[in-house]
Amino acid sequence: MADAATSPRAPERDRWTDAALLLGSAAVVGLAFALTPSDTAVSLGGHELPPLCLIKALTGQDCLGCGLTRSFTFTAEGQLPEAFERHRLGPPLFLLVAAQIPYRLWALLRPAGAAPAAR
Repeated sequence: MADAATSPRAPERDRWTDAALLLGSAAVVGLAFALTPSDTAVSLGGHELPPLCLIKALTGQDCLGCGLTRSFTFTAEGQLPEAFERHRLGPPLFLLVAAQIPYRLWALLRPAGAAPAAR
């Protein structure tokens, strides 16, 4: 059985992965800029969005990801102290997601014969 790296379909699969990660990253970053944060929630166009955390809804306890959405929106607005208050990993994760946009664009637009970067 052929290894994924030696499979003739591997480059095509990599392009689909790059495209999916580009679209997902762009959506996350775009939403972070579109949403308006507050101390307890985020809103879109003046309408407060309901909480998204199923664990918090069911148990009343914060999960490991609670606060990331508000942290991302505060980071997008340049309010880093507030972003770190909501979730200490929010700003670094936001930068990691945002960095995927130029990287995945480069990966999709590089010449077909160019060697892919180590992943």
